[in-house]
Amino acid sequence: MFLKAGRSLVLLGAMAPFLLLAPYCGPAHAQGWGDGHHGRWERERERAEFHRRERERNRREEARNDRVVAGVVGTVLVAGIIAAAANRDKEERERGRADYCLGRYGNYDRATDTYRASNGYSYRCQ
Repeated sequence: MFLKAGRSLVLLGAMAPFLLLAPYCGPAHAQGWGDGHHGRWERERERAEFHRRERERNRREEARNDRVVAGVVGTVLVAGIIAAAANRDKEERERGRADYCLGRYGNYDRATDTYRASNGYSYRCQ
């Protein structure tokens, strides 16, 4: 049950960065200088506006990249925690099984997971 919930969390965490990467759909802007009758101050103002928009676009892109990195790092951390918990549960089950076999069969060998029966043959502990 824990593993199914863990898988769901890992999948949800893996999808989160992609939801943040949805493309920005804004209005289209015409390129160029129009009819060519702009004054010097007008061109300076338009150039400054262009650079301001460029800086803002770069800032948004860097922020989006930071969110993506944070999502990936978070996903890796969650996956590591889930894997460690699953490994710990598996080790506990194996240790409990070995203790059971040792209690049931006095000559149980943990290294080979077998015991020697009264007929002389070795059998795997069930």
